[in-house]
Formats: sequence, C-alpha cells, structure tokens
Amino acid sequence: MNAKKILLNSLLALGLAGMGGAFAAEEVKVQTREEVRTQHQVETAGMTVEQREQYRLEQQANMTDEQRAALRAEQQKAKAEQKKDKSATKQGGGSGAMLRDGSGAGSQRGGQGGMGMGR
Repeated sequence: MNAKKILLNSLLALGLAGMGGAFAAEEVKVQTREEVRTQHQVETAGMTVEQREQYRLEQQANMTDEQRAALRAEQQKAKAEQKKDKSATKQGGGSGAMLRDGSGAGSQRGGQGGMGMGR
C-alpha cells in the first residue's frame, strides 16, 4: 500500500511538472491601440448606440489587469506628450514687455483707456 502511494504521488508530481511547463510557455498578447480600434470598428459596425454601450461595458469587464495597465500607461504617455507639445508652442510665454496703459485688447476700462477717473 505504501509503495503504491509513493508511485502514484511520483506520477502525479511528474504530471504536474510537465503541465507547469506548458502553462509557463503561454504568452500574453497585448494588442496595439490600432489593432484594438480596428477590431472594435469591425465588431460595432451595425450596432445601435445602446448596443455599442453594452458592448463597451462587456469589453471593459473582460480586460485583464495587464491590458488595463498597458492602456493606462499608453494614455499617460500620450497626455504627457500633448502637454509637452502644448507648452512648447504656447504663445505669449512672457518673453515681451506688457503695456500697462490699458490700451490693449481686453482692457476693463472704458473706451478711453488708461487710468482715468473711475466711472
């Protein structure tokens, strides 16, 4: 009986070791944004607004943690690039002298400009 248990346990251990290698070989495929967008357009081509919303909720529920993390990182990177581009092309960054006589556009004084008597 004892020899039989040892034999069965060793066979079980060998079987699990063999299966562990098969599971370790699985690779998680993370799709690019363009692949996801194309797949989404194909799948939602003939849907109504309500059907699209239901589909979106289902797809969000089916996302793995790795996919969520990859999407979040991609969105943060895109926002950082937009912010950098916006600050690089920002107009009026303080490089010139400002007129303080009130003659510029957006003056809160009346039509005369300057600092006259308060009306």
